[in-house]
Amino acid sequence: MSENLPKTLNCPACGAPLDFDGRSAIVRCKFCHNVSLVPGVLPTPVAAPGQSLDEIRRLAESGNMLEAVRMYREMFETGLKEAKDAVEALQAGRLVEPGVPAAAAARTQADLEAVLSEVRELLASGDKIAAIKRYRETWDVSLARAKYAIEQIEAGQPFQPGDDRVVQPDAVIPAVAVATIPAASGAWLGCAITGVILLFVGGILAFVLSQPGGPFVPLLIPNGPALLLPAQTGAAMDVAAVFYDPNAETRLLGLLDGSEGRMLWRSEPMPGDGYGDGLAAGDGLLYAANGSALLAYRLEDGSLAWQSSMPDRLSYGGDNLLVAGGRVLTSNLDQSVQAYDTLTGTLAWSLRLSGYDRNLRMADGLVVIFDYAGEPYTYSMLFLDPADGGVERIITPACPYSEYSSATADPDTGLFFDEAENAIFIFFDSSPGCVQRLDLSTGDVVWQTLDEDWYSFSPYGFNGLMAGSRIYFANTNELLAVDTASGGLQTLLSDSDYEFVPLAVMDETLIVRARRTRGTERFELWGLDPVSGALLWQLDLGVSGPLDPPDETSGLVDEDEPAWTWAEAGGNLLLVEFQAGPNQALARTLDPATGVVLAGTTSALTKVSGDFYSVPNLIGWRDGQLTFSLETKIYTLDVPTGEFIFISR
Repeated sequence: MSENLPKTLNCPACGAPLDFDGRSAIVRCKFCHNVSLVPGVLPTPVAAPGQSLDEIRRLAESGNMLEAVRMYREMFETGLKEAKDAVEALQAGRLVEPGVPAAAAARTQADLEAVLSEVRELLASGDKIAAIKRYRETWDVSLARAKYAIEQIEAGQPFQPGDDRVVQPDAVIPAVAVATIPAASGAWLGCAITGVILLFVGGILAFVLSQPGGPFVPLLIPNGPALLLPAQTGAAMDVAAVFYDPNAETRLLGLLDGSEGRMLWRSEPMPGDGYGDGLAAGDGLLYAANGSALLAYRLEDGSLAWQSSMPDRLSYGGDNLLVAGGRVLTSNLDQSVQAYDTLTGTLAWSLRLSGYDRNLRMADGLVVIFDYAGEPYTYSMLFLDPADGGVERIITPACPYSEYSSATADPDTGLFFDEAENAIFIFFDSSPGCVQRLDLSTGDVVWQTLDEDWYSFSPYGFNGLMAGSRIYFANTNELLAVDTASGGLQTLLSDSDYEFVPLAVMDETLIVRARRTRGTERFELWGLDPVSGALLWQLDLGVSGPLDPPDETSGLVDEDEPAWTWAEAGGNLLLVEFQAGPNQALARTLDPATGVVLAGTTSALTKVSGDFYSVPNLIGWRDGQLTFSLETKIYTLDVPTGEFIFISR
């Protein structure tokens, strides 16, 4: 070494004195274990303590490579790749310098300087990738280490070849660079590095704590009823939903922004068990039924406006929560109907039913309920003023099909109201089948049509579609159409292997869902001529089950059990199929006239983990956008483009 080089060297990482033996260019700090290259000293291959390396060599030569690599790693604190290369070098009879990769140790100082010069030239020409590759070839390090070193070289910063820590410059830098580092400067550098590490760790910690599920941002899981609401911005639809907080084991109400999915507000925890039974909106409030409690929250900020007690929880199934005429109406399990003032929650009126009707309907501005009102066990339709519960009219539908007997209606009878035509259309579950048109104001029969066949709408209820001047409806294995003006009845389809559900009339095509009941169940979409019933096209959906009733899929979406839903938008038929393995949503746009797929997109469900997942809960469609909840998130998917408008945070 030069006589100008001080005899005491300090570690550039921690400032501690280095024990330099005057021979090896490699010095390892005994305090922080940082490895430094002493400038001006060629990295000649000098063995580590001979006894140790001899033992490692003997283990390697005897075939015990695993133990040799383990001993080398423990002794010299190296990585697995470096230890393996060193042991292989020892086994081959070569000398090894611990702390220096075997590939680099075999090179002379001139070789190393030449490589560094080549790396700098590559950087100067803008070929950073080639520089990283050349560095990795020379020092046999990971991509991350090589990238770090190249960035240090590019920035003109000191580095140690083969290491990913900032150290004093290598032998290309003048010897005085290491020799004159005082302990105080080294200590400052150590503090700086410690500060950077603390900032980095603090940033990670802040990020983690700011994520849903952390102490400052609770993880909220959609778990209950949800509905779309006109957005405050006038653009996309906002989403109101009941959420579960697993940390606090409570449920609350939340409103999501429809354009970004961020939480606009969340309510205080709901009382009781917190399970939401129903959700409705009106008069600037959001109404939630929870057990026997009815709560109203202000849409502007989610604060509680009022809370009232119902005589029982909401009835199961059906439309059991309705806002009309300044009242919130509830259909309850104890066979009662309640009406509360929307602004104060005060009970306005209550009606105890004799029969069992779970649905609240609106027609001609009145609430329509089925109940016994005359003869025992004969249902009538009661038309009630929502403001005070006053009975405005009573209609008792009956279809006489012989001199001695007639069919009567009940809460599950097929029913359509057409206020523009001042008409009620009733489809009796009877033998023979019967269809009637009644005057909405008086209940008088306008026309009646009897069918030769028996109408049986069980067990899935009545499935019908009113489109234009026709009503299409299914009767087991038949699809029929009735003219709303004349009552003329027509059988469009009859197939003992299928059951039918009319979905929509689009572009002069009747879209029908067909379920094969013979053999293995499968679902298909058929396009029919709405007048003649002629088959125009078919789309086989295979084992994919519908998410819409009847026969709606429940449970899980698995690799061999996908699920689908549909909508009409922009004159096209939209289909979304949820698939697993991989987890994704396959969206297709079909021409309703031909059934031809016009476009298709695949959207990855990146927030869903595992090989299968729960069936999505459909919240609603709007202008070709499907909103649904799935596991811990709420999504809005723009089906034509396949882009997610938002995924809740």
